[in-house]
Amino acid sequence: MRTLKEELRRLCEWTSTLELKRALAAWVSWYNTRYWHLALGYRTPCRVEQQLGHSTQFVTA
Repeated sequence: MRTLKEELRRLCEWTSTLELKRALAAWVSWYNTRYWHLALGYRTPCRVEQQLGHSTQFVTA
């Protein structure tokens, strides 16, 4: 998996700040809801938060 910096800064050229902000929100949403983390027992951050009973709101696109 590439880092946020590699995905959004180095691989793309943005034509506007709004375009970059939308892409950033989508990437963060994907990372928090779809990417399984080894350190979290192959669970997403959202799943861990739900299982712990926390009410953290993650950014969604």
